[in-house]
Amino acid sequence: MPLLDISCDDLVVADPAYVAERLGSDTLWREWWPDLTLTPSERRGLEGVRWAVTGAATGTAEWWLEAVRDGVVVHWYLRVDPAKPVRGRAAERLKERYVAAYRKRLWAFKDEAEAGRAAGERRPGADPAIVSGEDIGAGTTRPGGPPHQTRPAKR
Repeated sequence: MPLLDISCDDLVVADPAYVAERLGSDTLWREWWPDLTLTPSERRGLEGVRWAVTGAATGTAEWWLEAVRDGVVVHWYLRVDPAKPVRGRAAERLKERYVAAYRKRLWAFKDEAEAGRAAGERRPGADPAIVSGEDIGAGTTRPGGPPHQTRPAKR
């Protein structure tokens, strides 16, 4: 297992194709982590990108994009061993540095992508996907299941 095993998940309420295009840019990653060399090992279109990582650390990185309702959850993974030995608190500080850099930049991207949309509002022109039974109207039947109830039955 790599010394740094990082994962973060963030919802971006924007068109998944737009998010995939913007976050799939090799230039973007060079700007976000100039000390890492990210070489694409698998481009998965709307599902994200996987990279081999070299430079200040060696291992893998990945974006996995999951369409949810009227946006996309960005799952980010960085699984690396630093090129220079680090232990204890130094390893934690390095992990915190990578997470802080990711969050700062992803949240700036999120602000840009969601500009003009108030919190809690549906993305303009979006037709959200059903992701759970809660979106099915009361009394309707789920495929292969019993009628949907909005509240649990009292016993």
